[in-house]
Amino acid sequence: MEGQVQSEGTAGAVAVRTATEQDLAAVAALHVHAFPGSVLGELGVEAVRRSYKWQLTGPHDLTALVTTQDGTVTGFLFGGVFRGSTIGFVKAERWFLVSRVARHPGILLRGVGWKRISLGLRLLLRRSQTAVAEKPDAVPRRSFGVLAIAVDPTSQGQGLGAILMAEATTRATAQGFLAMHLTVHPTNVSAVAFYRSLGWVELNEPNGSWVGRMTLALDVDADADADAAAEQDPA
Repeated sequence: MEGQVQSEGTAGAVAVRTATEQDLAAVAALHVHAFPGSVLGELGVEAVRRSYKWQLTGPHDLTALVTTQDGTVTGFLFGGVFRGSTIGFVKAERWFLVSRVARHPGILLRGVGWKRISLGLRLLLRRSQTAVAEKPDAVPRRSFGVLAIAVDPTSQGQGLGAILMAEATTRATAQGFLAMHLTVHPTNVSAVAFYRSLGWVELNEPNGSWVGRMTLALDVDADADADAAAEQDPA
């Protein structure tokens, strides 16, 4: 589904469509406003834009969506199956990122910033071009991962997040995925409540703890079920 959806806000009717490379500047600016404390955002809007460009053009099975009102991007969602979504970006933009970190050394003084940037720096300084293998159990099989979803803070309260998630769910189901997954900060109470309201449930770790992983089971297409049954019953 692309085009007008049944939602009205102060900026006008909401449309949801596939994101293009021309949307990335707006997506990056929205990311910085929606996530003011993110390490990537502190490296600047251009760093964020290049990150989303890698997601859009890299070797991924991507669904990228934006909501617009009167031609302005008011929300976005990037999801699908990602192959080296972080490592690939760091390698592709190694020298740009090194220069940005050099201009913003304060990031290294923050615990979370140091952990993320130190990993990036190790990758940046490696001479080997061999991709680092990802953990085989890190991504559930036949599951659509939501990498990022954000709504312009000035447009919140209009149901844009639900519109984006509904469209992503529709597309994931049509593509044959059996489930969706994402990670949210456990202390982000409003985000957790939002996902729960859409049917998402917490996915506990083997030791019983919860670190923010959530999952949503997708409905199997009724026609697909009928076709499968017919193949199994030749009579």
